[in-house]
Amino acid sequence: MAVDKLAKYRSMRDFTKTAEPSGARARKRTGNSFVIQQHAARRMHYDFRLELDGVLLSWSAPKGPSLNPSDKRLAVRTEDHPLDYANFEGIIPAGQYGGGTVNVWDNGTWEPEGDPHEGLRKGRLTFSLDGHKLHGKWHLIRTKGDGKNDNWLLFKSRDEAANENEDIVAKRPESVISGRTLEQIAKDADRIWHSNRAEKSVKIEKSVKSEKRTVYRNVDIANAENKKLPKSERSAKRAANDSVADLVKQLPLGFELTNLDKILYPEQGITKAQLIAYLAVVADWMLPHIDNRPLTLVRCPEGRGKPCFFQKKIYPGAPKAVQTVKIKEEDGAVVDYMKVRDMPGLVGLAQLGTLEAHVWGCHADKVERPDFMVLDLDPDVALGWDKVALAAFDVRKRLGERGLESWVKTTGGKGLHVCVPVARKLDWDEFKQWSKEFAEELEKDSPKLYTSNMAKAARRGKIFVDYLRNGRNATFICAYSPRAREGAPVSTPITWEELAHGVDPQSFTIQTVPQRLAKLEADPWEGIYDTKQTLRKKK
Repeated sequence: MAVDKLAKYRSMRDFTKTAEPSGARARKRTGNSFVIQQHAARRMHYDFRLELDGVLLSWSAPKGPSLNPSDKRLAVRTEDHPLDYANFEGIIPAGQYGGGTVNVWDNGTWEPEGDPHEGLRKGRLTFSLDGHKLHGKWHLIRTKGDGKNDNWLLFKSRDEAANENEDIVAKRPESVISGRTLEQIAKDADRIWHSNRAEKSVKIEKSVKSEKRTVYRNVDIANAENKKLPKSERSAKRAANDSVADLVKQLPLGFELTNLDKILYPEQGITKAQLIAYLAVVADWMLPHIDNRPLTLVRCPEGRGKPCFFQKKIYPGAPKAVQTVKIKEEDGAVVDYMKVRDMPGLVGLAQLGTLEAHVWGCHADKVERPDFMVLDLDPDVALGWDKVALAAFDVRKRLGERGLESWVKTTGGKGLHVCVPVARKLDWDEFKQWSKEFAEELEKDSPKLYTSNMAKAARRGKIFVDYLRNGRNATFICAYSPRAREGAPVSTPITWEELAHGVDPQSFTIQTVPQRLAKLEADPWEGIYDTKQTLRKKK
């Protein structure tokens, strides 16, 4: 069993003092992952790990891998590690075994030639790597050793991925999951994500749920079980709802709020008054991303789960705070679309029963010149969150190679939006073509991971890079907008560091995001609209 193979690993560590995973519970899965972790312990080295039989076979390579087939690098076999160790990036405390800084230098999949068990027994492993930095065929050969250590040699095969002139270790020191070097990780010790994020997330989730029960225990009247409660308790909950309604009635809006006790999210018992309260609280954070942009709404007047519909054009009866922007359609007709400029405008959307606000990638003053590109990473249901997060970092890196800085947010679903603000230079056709070619390049370079084809059959086991959000009249969910989905999730801006440390997208909801914002020391998207960058047309 994998747990038995980790006895030596566990005996060498005190898990009350180190954030490394204990491996006490074996993960019920098989795979062919590999990871290389740069490790600044007593001496700098690179830990080379191959997944086999539920554990990570491990070698310590002092000089790291080389793309030059003539460089045969020492790799000393060490204890097997748990699979969860593949995501460990952080600091092992001084005084503990291996104390020092660790980053995930490379990762991906490996494919052995022949039976890897036989290769281990004979001391000769030949395999192919498909990682972010390393590719092609590699070898691990056991040497006679020094009688003390299980010494092997790690070296590259002569193939298209070999390179006698490039020092990959020196050229690419950054982590593939956070983009940071060891020095950057060491300087930011308090914010390092540790591999026990699953345990921590459970504790956090329990804490949030406990706090949520305390705050909302008197307002959750929507679900069926409430009917079983004593009459006195049901009455107390309706006192609490009235209190929220009384508060939002005091907002300086310029229009009347109605049906504030209507249940919009039945699972949580979230009322229209509570949705309005949420929008009022997050208005300062949300307005920079929705202000003066044409909108498309998802309206659910009777709440989530009841008939909902998309609305692009403004209808009579909308609050005056919901303004109009005239846009010429393809047939030449000029139509009044919607926009908002302030907090009353946001609340006006909620008054209409809006649960989702989608925005164009342009501003109303220059509708034909887009200024915000979104690459929507939409994974197949079979893919785990870590795959999506790594894909976002890959997209970020590729954009960076083109001189473009990017930001990231959750979608309120299972994907991520990588967002790129740009100068208003291209028209819509050029803008969409740029994003299309970028998505197709991702697919070409990593066809097993990405697809630019929206057909369901083409998306099995892959991430659909949805560039279609970048066309004229297309939209994407606005930052801090709720979604009309179970759990009342919110599309939430996060930092790249947060994504690297471990994020649970389902934890961002109407009920939790205000708490998150109150604790933030800085805007996760700080500086996003101060960036001066331009998409270049291909000649």
